Amino acid sequence: MKIVIIGWTWVFWQFWKKYFEDKWFEVIISSRSTVIKPQEAVKLWDVIIFSVSIRYTVKTIRDLLPYIPENKLIMDFTWIKLKASEEMSKYTIWEVVATHPMFWPWVKNLENQNIAFDPIKPWKKWEEIYNLFKQDGANMINMSSKKHDELVSIVQSAVHFVNLLLWHILKKKWIDMGQILDIWTPISRIQMLILARFLNQNASLYTDMQIHNDYYKESILPEIKDYVDFLEDIINSWDIESFEKEFNDVKNHMWKDFLDKALSTTSIIDKEVRDFLKE
Repeated sequence: MKIVIIGWTWVFWQFWKKYFEDKWFEVIISSRSTVIKPQEAVKLWDVIIFSVSIRYTVKTIRDLLPYIPENKLIMDFTWIKLKASEEMSKYTIWEVVATHPMFWPWVKNLENQNIAFDPIKPWKKWEEIYNLFKQDGANMINMSSKKHDELVSIVQSAVHFVNLLLWHILKKKWIDMGQILDIWTPISRIQMLILARFLNQNASLYTDMQIHNDYYKESILPEIKDYVDFLEDIINSWDIESFEKEFNDVKNHMWKDFLDKALSTTSIIDKEVRDFLKE
């Protein structure tokens, strides 16, 4: 099969170009600046993968759909799925599978990497791609695009919101990182390392995760605001009993085995972090 990756930014498609070429597929990258433009590439190649910024994905799919002949496999590597899936599903002449490789492209291989996919209209071409991913050890997670966007609104958008909030507080209060280093606790040490990883990313991607997930904006953001108000009332009223009850209610919602494993695992991680900070 011949694969074309429609990609504007190199970081998101470089891993996949090498991956598919290592499997003896013919792969090209097509964009507005390449010799073979997307309008021509989608006519000639068997598998079309949209790998553009979230904010441009739907428009790019919509613009190119009229040029795509039948019997192609069209996929996307977008971090937010529902709108892209609806756009790709407008016609019945192609195989359509929405995918979300949930890792950064600097990983060495697919071993134990998560790939969420929505098999909207799968057939032979997707079966070949799917089997390749499975053989290379990827964790293939079958879920609808709607459910995907609901879950990533928590594991990505809400988590990133908390990280941004934490850094905003440090910035707003002009707290020097050197002062923080002196009084870090195990939890804050690990959290700060996660925060640093978060901030060392592409601003456009994380902006799009906040703005383009409708479920996040309609359901999760209001919940964040309501919960801040709820805790603020408890804290300002010195309601110790209510705060402890809330803490334990949240704690009891987590699996006990996971809590125990998290404590022991993060203790190991914290030792590594402390060694890292001494360097």
